[in-house]
Amino acid sequence: HSHTYHSIMRAPCPAARATTNACLLLCLMAGAVQGSVSSTLSRGMRRAGVVPRSTAAALRPGIVARSQKFSQSEDDVANRAWFNHLDNALSAKPTAEHASKKPSLSKALAGAAAASLAIPGAALAKGGEFGALEGGFPALVHPVMMLGLYATTLYAGFLGWQIRRTRTIGDEINALKALAPKLKSGKTGTIAELQAELEKADGASKADLQSDIAALQAFSSTDAQIQALVAERKELTKGNFRDRHFQLSSLLLALGVGIGIEGPVNTWMRTGKLFPGPHLFAGAGVVVLWAAAAALVPAMQKGNKFAKDLHVALNAANVGLFSWQILTGIPIVQKVLEIKFGIKI
Repeated sequence: HSHTYHSIMRAPCPAARATTNACLLLCLMAGAVQGSVSSTLSRGMRRAGVVPRSTAAALRPGIVARSQKFSQSEDDVANRAWFNHLDNALSAKPTAEHASKKPSLSKALAGAAAASLAIPGAALAKGGEFGALEGGFPALVHPVMMLGLYATTLYAGFLGWQIRRTRTIGDEINALKALAPKLKSGKTGTIAELQAELEKADGASKADLQSDIAALQAFSSTDAQIQALVAERKELTKGNFRDRHFQLSSLLLALGVGIGIEGPVNTWMRTGKLFPGPHLFAGAGVVVLWAAAAALVPAMQKGNKFAKDLHVALNAANVGLFSWQILTGIPIVQKVLEIKFGIKI
């Protein structure tokens, strides 16, 4: 095995050398490591000189400090042994025996594959029981999805408001029509038609027509509003907002509840505990409001006005709570980026 590691670093294939170095350096930067590594790997690192001396000098103090932190429990003894292996590897030099041997490309590639499987993965906050689910990218699924769900919530609210507008615009039209004047002449028609009648009329009928024309002229601005509202109602009807709102809201409910639960579960996987606070409570409130608003749909479909108004109110409160949840989640995302990816914002 030690000759294999020696061959890797002297093989003509850059990919083999890069793969091994990447695997080893990931291990050295890990904050918590599961299991232990055999002494064969440590001897191979010592003899092959895999880690550059400058890198070793920088990493050794941290490795030694971590090995001294562990207690005497069974698991921690294994972890301490792993860090001791790394310390020995970092402080050793290549042996003359392996420096004189001719490298083999096939052995180098096989050794790279073995190394990548033998070395534990990157540091995991809880300890590695859940494998890759404790990593950085799974931790970002929740904030990325919640941002998408926030945008979906806003758009679903827009669609819902258009439905409400479609329903209430008829009441506005009827209210404006009720302001129309009653014509004394008993005739119906536009101002132009009444003016044509006026030219033929005489006596009392002529006075009534003049009064009616004046009343219609005063009502003309209101009539223009009525025509505009009628045109708007036609456009709203073509938008099919009811079906679009129902479909999008159903998707929002399913994904929102799922991702809302995934967040705390992922936190527990990474840390072994939850962190009660504004973000957790706001998220729970958002999920509850989603469920409560959805529960009103059967009554809304039967025309219950109170249920419709309450549905709107609950979703308005949801948007406010959701907005606050995003603000409280920004520091958490910053901490994940710093711990998992070394990105400090």
